[in-house]
Amino acid sequence: MKRVRFFIRHDRHDRHDTNFINLFCRGGVYSYSTPQRSVNTVMSTLLDFALKYLNHGLAVIPLWRDARKNPHLKDTLEFNHRLPTEAEWRRWARVWPDANVGAITGYWLNYVALDFDDQLTYDVWRKKAGELPTWIIKTRRGYHVWFKVQDDPGHSRLFVRGDLEVLLRAKGGYCIVPPSIHHTGAPYHTINKTLPLTIPTITEVLKGWQEKANLTEKSTIARAYVPTKTTVRIEDLIPPIKEHPNYRGAYLAWCPFHDDKTPDGTPSAWINIKEQRFGCNVCFDRQYWDVVNVYAMLNSMTNGAAYKTLRVRA
Repeated sequence: MKRVRFFIRHDRHDRHDTNFINLFCRGGVYSYSTPQRSVNTVMSTLLDFALKYLNHGLAVIPLWRDARKNPHLKDTLEFNHRLPTEAEWRRWARVWPDANVGAITGYWLNYVALDFDDQLTYDVWRKKAGELPTWIIKTRRGYHVWFKVQDDPGHSRLFVRGDLEVLLRAKGGYCIVPPSIHHTGAPYHTINKTLPLTIPTITEVLKGWQEKANLTEKSTIARAYVPTKTTVRIEDLIPPIKEHPNYRGAYLAWCPFHDDKTPDGTPSAWINIKEQRFGCNVCFDRQYWDVVNVYAMLNSMTNGAAYKTLRVRA
């Protein structure tokens, strides 16, 4: 893979801002898709990005690198109120060295992102908004345009202009950032290497766009956990113990990945039938797996192969 070299004028920014820009520029340099990159190098790159994002107030979390784009963690709400620690990210990078990175929006320093899903919508917006000096990430099909707003950004919501829609990722959402790789192999990379532009309110850059009213649950506003439609269910792979679930809907279950014997005879694993999740307090503390991940581990195959095997085709 050819390395791309960016040149930055250091006289225009102080050291803090320059480091911030260098971090975002590097999204165009690194890619996990290079075959010869060792696991240790990939893990080092992931951790390097994550720690620098944290240093600049972005709450970043590890994501599955597949079509669902779900978090590796079973619960991310706490990171709306605190940043992950360096120790947490070192552990995550060791457990999931090829994870993607998601930046929680709306809470920390009021960072938000406009998520354009296609080139046409982005071009129409840019024609009206102009060439803004802000951080822009190229995705497989569209763009993520980042801003730092001075007012309360509110929750994630859609804005429309005619038949076009753009999603504001604010509170309740997260946005994928470099050095992540789309499940098709396309990298997320920076194309405008500068700080997120500070603006009074998001409507300053959405003139001519109207907030879409009466959003339904079908709208992909917050990137909440989305159970995968599969030909088998989690309870088929790991049977629950037939007792009442806890307040989160989780049933106790025996873990198939270790000798699940505790002193008091209580299983260490759990499954959530409604959300199709599995977790084990011994093997995977504070983490969860879905039916695809469990099927892959039980059958010694990759997540991608398991997804192709189990997914429900339309």
